[in-house]
Amino acid sequence: MTRVTRIREGIRKLRNKRVSVVLAPSGTGASRTFRISLFRCYVIGAALCIFASSLFVISLQYVSRRETVNRLDELTRRGEARERQFDEVAAQRERFQEKLLALAAFDDSLRVVHDLGAIPDDVRRAGVGGPLTDISHLVKAGRDKNVDDLELALRQAQLQRDSFEDIISAQARTRHIFDHTPAVKPCAGRVVSGFCWRRNPIFGGVQFHKGIDVATRNGTPIIAPADGVVTFAGVKSGYGYCVFIRHGYGFETRYGHCSQLRVREGRRVKRGDIIAFVGATGWAIGPHLHYEVLVGGTHVDPAQYVLPDYLID
Repeated sequence: MTRVTRIREGIRKLRNKRVSVVLAPSGTGASRTFRISLFRCYVIGAALCIFASSLFVISLQYVSRRETVNRLDELTRRGEARERQFDEVAAQRERFQEKLLALAAFDDSLRVVHDLGAIPDDVRRAGVGGPLTDISHLVKAGRDKNVDDLELALRQAQLQRDSFEDIISAQARTRHIFDHTPAVKPCAGRVVSGFCWRRNPIFGGVQFHKGIDVATRNGTPIIAPADGVVTFAGVKSGYGYCVFIRHGYGFETRYGHCSQLRVREGRRVKRGDIIAFVGATGWAIGPHLHYEVLVGGTHVDPAQYVLPDYLID
């Protein structure tokens, strides 16, 4: 007997075997009996297994596809958010660039005032100078024009900050120089003799007057016209009681014919400090202040170093 024959014989036997199915109602009534071949039971069972397996596979594929769709939706939302982020970066960069241009114009004006020289346009456009701020966290893959532009703007901002620091330093130096430059009249009163050739009121004869004489009442306060250090406070021939101050940057001032001194040698004074009082000591014919200004050891006209009060504040 061949294998095919045996299979056919087995199917025939299964068809001949019957299975009885009894349906009994829960209440009153007659029960019903169905007879079905065992072969059909196997066929129906196999079909149900195939159907269940197919349904299970389809469910898995549906869940997998659904997760894929959800991930795609999430990536799409992230992409749209990133696009909005880059658009906002671009808008902020443009506003930032406008402010940088305004600051650059103001910066050039300040640099001219402080004799620093303007920054060349090509250097300012390239933003040369200063470390670059790390913004690599803004983009993970590839390069974006907005990121490149933002890096350029940051370099330009760094250059601008460095320039402002230079200006602040220059301004501090300028302020220090100004504070140590004679700029006010040492005492109230009227200038009665200037920086010029004149007849000596004591000994006669023509002699060059190396300062100015300010006539005022005896005891009028004399103030320092700039910051400095007292190099002499005492009596000198011709000057009587006098004070000499070294201000730095080559400036020195002298005050003669004082009646009383308020400072000693070595003391540091600030502009406006009282250093002495007007008198008539030394070679003087009346109470007045003899005031001299020297630059680099050479006498100059003190009137050139008296500025209006509104420029001093």
